[in-house]
Amino acid sequence: MRAEHRSWSTRGTAPAYLLAMRNSLIVIVNLLTVLTLACSDDAPTRPEDGTVELWDACVWDGQETRALCQPELACAWHGICVPRCEEIDLCAFDGFSTECGISNEEDVCRVRCNEDRECPQTGGAPLQCLDFFCVREP
Repeated sequence: MRAEHRSWSTRGTAPAYLLAMRNSLIVIVNLLTVLTLACSDDAPTRPEDGTVELWDACVWDGQETRALCQPELACAWHGICVPRCEEIDLCAFDGFSTECGISNEEDVCRVRCNEDRECPQTGGAPLQCLDFFCVREP
């Protein structure tokens, strides 16, 4: 037996699937509202390539993206823009030693943690001590 109910608009019987269709329409409208809010102007946008500055993160959507760093910088050490070794003087921090190392097949500056396992405050991405060197916090 098919479930039916009286419809005032048609003055006859209407199948029960109309109720299910109405519920589906409500779900779709709610989903579109949520998606519209998620994609609004408040959603973060990817920085333009080549605009991320020294010691800031070069990670977008969980992935290291080399092209985000300014041209003279390299994306290294878990996703921070650092100077290449030919510019070692840019790496100097009071109380911290630096050296050249290879990351992602490039010679880049490495900052060593101090004896208290602390890293310099760069004004960019927060750094943490990992295996005696300062890297971006994941």
